[in-house]
Amino acid sequence: MSEELRILYKVQIADTEIARRQQALTELDTGAELEQEIASLQAELAELGARREALENETLDRELEVKTLEEKRDRFQKQLYGGAVSNPRQLSDLQGEVAMLGREIGKTEDRLLEIMEELEDLRAEIAERETRTAELTATVEQVRKRYETTGGRLRDEIAELKAERKQLASQVNARLLKRYDQIRERSGGLALVRVLDETCPGCHIGLPSETVKAMKAGRQVQHCDNCARILFWGGEEE
Repeated sequence: MSEELRILYKVQIADTEIARRQQALTELDTGAELEQEIASLQAELAELGARREALENETLDRELEVKTLEEKRDRFQKQLYGGAVSNPRQLSDLQGEVAMLGREIGKTEDRLLEIMEELEDLRAEIAERETRTAELTATVEQVRKRYETTGGRLRDEIAELKAERKQLASQVNARLLKRYDQIRERSGGLALVRVLDETCPGCHIGLPSETVKAMKAGRQVQHCDNCARILFWGGEEE
């Protein structure tokens, strides 16, 4: 094969390696998804925290309410059983007040029990999310470091390969290089193939004998009639 095609083959290798590293860089985990999950957990924690605070405040209010009702009930009971009131109607009213206050106290204490149960579940849920957030935060730091390290290495390798590619491409005829770039763009990144027998390695279709002879002779650049890729002979001479 001609020296120019040998160089162009090295350009193809460089382009393939550049594309492979660029794809690896694209697929590298940046930690963005983990950060989104952390942000979501933090939003949930804010909501849960607000709910916990509201329940804790309600607990204080309900406890104060129970205390106030009990004090009021105790005063009525003293009047009822202290002997200071003897009027039947007043006694009946006092009994009614004591009974009503007892019911109110019972309702408020029931609500307090509900709040305590809800708070217990809520605190467990908060603890679970806080643990998960801490774990994800530690993980995302590791992912970021790995991204910076691996990503930096890949970028350095890409820069080196591009410099090598530029140096090699400068040794190839401009028209041939342009044709190579055009074919590469429409052929999935593979524009030039090294033929070892009478089959095109790009599309696996048999090549005409005249094309194979012309490749071996190195008279001019040959193309596959099926996939249009540039061909060069790398068989028995290798």
